[in-house]
Amino acid sequence: MITLPRRAVVTTSLLALLTGAGVAAGAQRLVATVSLADFEVEDVPVDFDVAFAAAEPITGIGFTGDWTAVVADTGGGVYPWSLDLAIRVTAPDGVTQQDWHPIGGDVTIADYPLQDGKAGLPGVSGTGTFNWEFRNTAISPGAPWVMGLSNVQLHLTTDAPDQTLTYGADVSDGPLWDRPYFIEGISGLGPTHYDAIEFQVTESGVYRFQSVVSSSSAFNYIYRGTFNPSDQLTNLLDYGLGNGNAPNGTPNGTSLIEVMLFEGQTYHFVVSQWASYTNGQMYTNTITGPGRLMIAGLNCVGDSNFDYVVDFDDLNTVLANWNTTGPEGDVNGSGFVDFDDLNDVLSNWNVNCLN
Repeated sequence: MITLPRRAVVTTSLLALLTGAGVAAGAQRLVATVSLADFEVEDVPVDFDVAFAAAEPITGIGFTGDWTAVVADTGGGVYPWSLDLAIRVTAPDGVTQQDWHPIGGDVTIADYPLQDGKAGLPGVSGTGTFNWEFRNTAISPGAPWVMGLSNVQLHLTTDAPDQTLTYGADVSDGPLWDRPYFIEGISGLGPTHYDAIEFQVTESGVYRFQSVVSSSSAFNYIYRGTFNPSDQLTNLLDYGLGNGNAPNGTPNGTSLIEVMLFEGQTYHFVVSQWASYTNGQMYTNTITGPGRLMIAGLNCVGDSNFDYVVDFDDLNTVLANWNTTGPEGDVNGSGFVDFDDLNDVLSNWNVNCLN
């Protein structure tokens, strides 16, 4: 298990910010992306004027990049942390601003793959020059610590209707692993049971993954690309800690991740038992974002909208697209919306494919 450094300012309130996950103000859909060359942030802010040309009103920002400690306190491990990175974005009007801190990360100097987004702009124009300022919030002028950012992408987002998927399961049995603890540590409390799904999203944007256990603790994880429980730190993108101190609200076993996900990419969502000596309790997952999750290997006959329940939404989608080539309403993938699709919906009425 990783040994955490200590700062005088490390408190439960700071630990609540480990994943950069806050309360979502409605779903945020990705509308524009611009890439930047690699750069470093020292003791003074670094800023870039970046031109965007998005037609939609902009209500949020996003950031993707690999964070690393270029010059770090390797002895004490207290500077810099990925949690220390802050962003301020100024809209093309030169007045409207959004401050974002923390973006994500954890309380170590370990490398961290930041990939997140946040609402906070009042529907400003998406066409024009946005100023992006990056700063290190943990150090004073003259401090030697340097953070580096590579593979950087800057994102603009807009409001979108929430698409919500809720399902329950448990980790009382099933496969075992030694779960991660922070981004580069492995817990010594295992082996523990876990539950994993492979998925893609139908819309790029910010997604919120909440796992709730009524008591005890819960941990959840997002992997980008492949997932190997025996190589559990590879491809780990983000994690949530429902560690009994109620960092994400009540009940105490609430584990929360907010993350920017991209259409066409494969991800894995993993929920884990806390320790080998604790009971694997029932948990409820609630996943919210601008699109739906397409879960690999789950064929839900009659479901047209990837909520994995066959109901009036599916019936209305079929009828609204009757005699078209779809893809909306084409629940059987035949390339045409007709009586076969209607029969699939009616013959599976009220089926919940996740139960």
